[in-house]
Amino acid sequence: MSPIPRYAVRLTQRIKNSAFRNRTLDLVEEATKQPDLAHFTRAILKNPAHTSHTDPREHATAMLATEEQAARNRAQTIHIYFDPNGRYIGHMLYPERDQKPSDD
Repeated sequence: MSPIPRYAVRLTQRIKNSAFRNRTLDLVEEATKQPDLAHFTRAILKNPAHTSHTDPREHATAMLATEEQAARNRAQTIHIYFDPNGRYIGHMLYPERDQKPSDD
């Protein structure tokens, strides 16, 4: 399958800085080019560059789903890692889970 194009990524928050927004959307598109993520057809950007108590590495967080998962209101969280220049360097995909109201 094709990567999820940047225009198809749903944002859960407004990112006013256009360069930062574009870099983050590029990360989602680049990540979904990877063979283990190529089957996903939907993406929701949850959080641009940040760290968390469960993952101290800086990353962007998104929710990915296939059409079948989306129909069942399920998705998988992904942390997308990047270098200091904002280029994709890897990802961590988490198990499928039910969507929460806070995911929208």
